[in-house]
Amino acid sequence: MRALAVFLAILAAAAAFLLVDVEVEGPRVEVVGPPLVVPGPDAIEAAVHGETEGAPTVETLVSGLDTPWDLVWGPDGQLWVSERAGRIWRVDPGSGERTLVGEVEVTESGESGLMGLAFHPEFGSEPWVYAAHSYRRGGGIRNRLVRMRYDGTRLGPPEPIFVEIPGNRVHDGSRLAIGPDGYLYMTTGDAGEPDHAQDLESTAGKILRLGLDGRPAPGNPSGTAVYSYGHRNPQGLDFHPATARLYSSEHGPSQSDEVNLIREGGNYGWPSVLGACDGGSARETAFCEAHEVVEPLAEWTPPVGLSGLAVYASERIPAWSGSLLVTSLTGRTLFRLALSADGSSVIEREALYREEFGRLRDVLVSPDGLVYLATSNRDGRGRPAETDDRILRIRP
Repeated sequence: MRALAVFLAILAAAAAFLLVDVEVEGPRVEVVGPPLVVPGPDAIEAAVHGETEGAPTVETLVSGLDTPWDLVWGPDGQLWVSERAGRIWRVDPGSGERTLVGEVEVTESGESGLMGLAFHPEFGSEPWVYAAHSYRRGGGIRNRLVRMRYDGTRLGPPEPIFVEIPGNRVHDGSRLAIGPDGYLYMTTGDAGEPDHAQDLESTAGKILRLGLDGRPAPGNPSGTAVYSYGHRNPQGLDFHPATARLYSSEHGPSQSDEVNLIREGGNYGWPSVLGACDGGSARETAFCEAHEVVEPLAEWTPPVGLSGLAVYASERIPAWSGSLLVTSLTGRTLFRLALSADGSSVIEREALYREEFGRLRDVLVSPDGLVYLATSNRDGRGRPAETDDRILRIRP
């Protein structure tokens, strides 16, 4: 049976290779009428991966998605998913049944589109869902933050609350996270213009800290929305639930993908510094001597296309406790980074599920310690199988 399964997977991959992905560009309309409900798989596909006895089991919870971008655990106990084309789904984590709860009008071109999601921390009384997305502005692309009110069934129309973030077909960010301080944190890419990252007047190439109304949070180091700067294209963002430390992952150019511990007011060096201040070039050395650069906790050369990041603080999968989980696109791997006791350094690195599921866009840890992965094989750069894209669940 295992040989048959491998043979069928090879046939599916070969068929998918002949397909041409078409980048979708243009507006999306808001869905009206009853919510679209898609049943989960009749029988959730499960398999044990890895060579170690007792390794976690990986299951397909949802299939047939188109470039899922963000996975967020909702206050309603459901899994919420954004698709880059603008759709927002609410998924039952038990059955895999998904309901379309809204659609945002986006510009999907290259890497742009609908990206991060977040929930108001007082969702019961303030049922706002936040989203980052790309839109057309004149002849170019911009990014913005919107919020939508959830009525228990559908999302209302998007209300822009932070706009005019530089955008492009590449390097748009954008992950969202609500901090323990109650503010909203948002990653932005440099929009293909590296000098944006060091310009404190620009909102590109930054991690922003905003109030829940979209205004810059009081006490930000520069007096603007900027919390940290010198970033190229950060796509992962998560707080440690015990220490409140903030971690981020970002794409490097031809070298030095990074995982960073984010510090208020920190300068992460891009574009002069690639990875650590290790004398890689005369420009880098001069910049590091003139500035206090925050160096990464871990870096990858050649780059692996780091994307989503989640802190694993549960004991449900004991070997992973106290680690960062980071997905990769070109690397097609889930990386586990074991943290020191104080969370300030990485003491071990492990590659998991290499090449087993294709491009991996995001990772989420549920309150009960299960892990969810989103594939990204229909993003125009992968080789999708018939069931892609998928949400995978990892359990003990």
